[in-house]
Amino acid sequence: MSSAEEIVVRAVTYAVEKANPTLKNLLEFHLKTTTGKGYELAYEDPKRFKEAVSKLFGEYSGRLLEMLIISYFKEKVGLKENIEDLEDLVRYVKRIYGE
Repeated sequence: MSSAEEIVVRAVTYAVEKANPTLKNLLEFHLKTTTGKGYELAYEDPKRFKEAVSKLFGEYSGRLLEMLIISYFKEKVGLKENIEDLEDLVRYVKRIYGE
């Protein structure tokens, strides 16, 4: 796992735990059974990750989780740049880590 991927996966894990710790294993199980991937999917294919989350929790809750992920990242790195969605976050992290 690259450093950029690790940062994104950590942000996703933290956001899920913050939203509801009991959902962590449920979401990971759902991701693995429907996509064959775990939380790393958020880094590898953010759009597909968001679709899988929305199928499980609904569109509104999926967007809320996405906002929590972005918020956690901004808080941890002191980011002032405007990031609107998970795709923007992944592009930003890849750019920072030169990937």
